[in-house]
Amino acid sequence: MDADEVRLLQIEGQIHALARAWLYLAANAEMQGLLDHEALDRSMLATNWQGAPFEPHAHRTMQHLVDEMADARASRERVARYRETGLDE
Repeated sequence: MDADEVRLLQIEGQIHALARAWLYLAANAEMQGLLDHEALDRSMLATNWQGAPFEPHAHRTMQHLVDEMADARASRERVARYRETGLDE
């Protein structure tokens, strides 16, 4: 592996770590009632990078983060429902 490939993997790892940290922070704030997830979703999906070359990739990443938050929210709701009712539905 050449130096450019190593550097690219390093940057990719850092980006993944930052995204994961952001997801943890956002989920925590949401669970504490400090975050309006609908407003955050709208804001994230409306972000504009003024036609920068990376814009399509950034939009896909924002959509991915919004989807991850929605999946985590649904999972928390299922767990809460199960604890309350004993039912998986």
